[in-house]
Amino acid sequence: MKVINYSSATLNDLEEIFDIKQIKDRTIFKEWFEKKYDFKKNDNDFLETLIERNYENIDNYTELELIAKFIAPLLYEIDFTIKNKHIKDWFEISLKYECKDFSFNGRCDFIVAKGYDKPIKPYFFIQEFKQNSSTFPKYQLLSEMIAATLIDNSNQIKGAYIVGSMWVFMIVEKTSSNSYNYYLSKKYDSMEIEDLTQIYQNLQNIKNELVEN
Repeated sequence: MKVINYSSATLNDLEEIFDIKQIKDRTIFKEWFEKKYDFKKNDNDFLETLIERNYENIDNYTELELIAKFIAPLLYEIDFTIKNKHIKDWFEISLKYECKDFSFNGRCDFIVAKGYDKPIKPYFFIQEFKQNSSTFPKYQLLSEMIAATLIDNSNQIKGAYIVGSMWVFMIVEKTSSNSYNYYLSKKYDSMEIEDLTQIYQNLQNIKNELVEN
């Protein structure tokens, strides 16, 4: 049985099991990114303060510092908890999928999912890249998102990975039982107010999508 751990997943690992293609067409993000979010003054003040507090040091942060000083405050401000739908967020949570031929296992940095004491229907992932790691963040994230489609029997899932101040969003589409396409957005620098505003809007749009559906 082929075993894939998210933290060390490579493209070669995934291609032993699946037919995977990166599609270099960003128009798929248009509906997600351009959906209107009604910014309030408090939102703008919060984002400007977040940049001010982190600008000088963010690219030198340890993993824990990046989470504590930047990622967690940003996600807490959005608050993905939707009580009436039993949707919430998890940090550092185990996610496992297993069949007779392969298994996915490991801990995910951040998931928005339906569930009570564990995620049972994942909707959105964030992978924070460990800068001293030899693996590539997009393949760590890709492995988590493929596992999520198998757990949930879904055809599309969204996520993002973070390297220091840089954010890249990802959409994964299941095209057949063994085939996946994935799409990457442009890079957003979270220390630039225009980019951070777009990051914030993208995350708020994920929450609003879950509230509305």
